[in-house]
Amino acid sequence: MTFKTNLAAIFGAAALAFAAPVMAQDEQSAQDEQTAQDGQPMEMAAEDVTDEQVNAFVDAILAVEEVRAEYGSSIEAAEDEAEQQELVQEANEAAFAAVDEVENMDVDTYVAIANAAGENEELNQRVVARLSEVREE
Repeated sequence: MTFKTNLAAIFGAAALAFAAPVMAQDEQSAQDEQTAQDGQPMEMAAEDVTDEQVNAFVDAILAVEEVRAEYGSSIEAAEDEAEQQELVQEANEAAFAAVDEVENMDVDTYVAIANAAGENEELNQRVVARLSEVREE
């Protein structure tokens, strides 16, 4: 498996959004809020991510997948773009809530770990390995 393949698996499962424009707005809003709070978006060094955080991140990925499964067909079946965008927004909110409900995880940490995994193959491999373990259980 190549790094890009592994990363695609993580971000395919980890994506909070159903449509890029809505997610881009949400991410920008979250980044703006975080920047307003402390001057910069939350970052996390890959070597600082604990096994407990990897486990929580994987649990959050699975929670987001459930939201995606719940909303995916409704979004695809929407009669017009306005209805689709409304469903996408609802799905995003549900995904954010699902991440926040995972013990030892919040949306900012989730995004920081996803970004760190995107930049560090070792962390990427840890996440992929844990995700594989959980799916095999």
